[in-house]
Amino acid sequence: MEFHEIRRQQFLTQQYYLDQLKGFEEVLYGPEGLEENLRSPEREPGWHMSLARGAAYERFCRLLLRYTAGEAIEQLRLELEGVVAAYERYGELIWRETDDRNEVVFTFTFLDEYCELMQLIGLCFLLHRRDLLPRIAALQDGEGGTSNGGADVIYEEFMIHVFGAEKRFTTEHACQVRPYENLFYALTEDTPAKQLKELDLFLKRWYKDLAGTGWHDSHKPDENGNQGGYYGYWSFEAGAAVLLLGIEDDSSLHKYIYYPKDLVAWAREHAELSEQSPGGPTRLRCEAGQPCPREGWWFTPAKADSRRFFKQGEVMPAFGTDYGLTIWQWDERQDT
Repeated sequence: MEFHEIRRQQFLTQQYYLDQLKGFEEVLYGPEGLEENLRSPEREPGWHMSLARGAAYERFCRLLLRYTAGEAIEQLRLELEGVVAAYERYGELIWRETDDRNEVVFTFTFLDEYCELMQLIGLCFLLHRRDLLPRIAALQDGEGGTSNGGADVIYEEFMIHVFGAEKRFTTEHACQVRPYENLFYALTEDTPAKQLKELDLFLKRWYKDLAGTGWHDSHKPDENGNQGGYYGYWSFEAGAAVLLLGIEDDSSLHKYIYYPKDLVAWAREHAELSEQSPGGPTRLRCEAGQPCPREGWWFTPAKADSRRFFKQGEVMPAFGTDYGLTIWQWDERQDT
């Protein structure tokens, strides 16, 4: 099939898609790329933390781009774990830099990061990667999993579906009211008709109310005719709500180009995957003292130049530093 027949939004051209994929490769893995610099000693305090944030966001955007281009959903399901692992690496560096494990990876009061978090949570549900949601919760919940509890009501509504209401927190506080209040109402209504009404209102306002984000209108060329930063506009959280609420007929929402209707359909068709992880090793991180879950190259933010090769089953070492717990991360680049 031709590219224009499989792409999921009409703003994406094949050449732009190919150029952006090449750009991600260079930014992440080039000779002066983010991953190379993350392996080198820090030039100044917080430098690695900033690089890790950039690397996580680049991976997230690459996933969005691939979905927008019409790539196979099964492959995106596998790639999602690498995105979460990248945010975990960023989290470990935040906590090292601030010496405070109550710092969150996604700031609830910053619209761009809140939107990013909602999209990531939505993808976990739609791609049947619920196993990743406790790891995302660990990035937000703070020390002991309770210190930041109840920070945002919509986040809590989603996490109830993972942990159960008895293990989450009651709150009425919404950090981002517009456009997300209607999403909250949808998640708490008691009939499909009411739920769909609220979801329709949410999607009707979604793009307009997110005008303050950095990616808004990125499909439009600038004054020089150049396009940049567009990877797709998607309300994955709306699709996740449809799935979690058990709404069978979502056709009234298909009029919104940013509603991921084919991903919702795929999630329904593959419901048996909801309690399964993808085949092969699923842990891309490992605490010191635990056996290596996968043979290959690993590194840890706890020590500069830590990258080394481990055999499966080999005990991962700890470093006696002020960093705290040593967490080893799987290196996506498995060359020597």
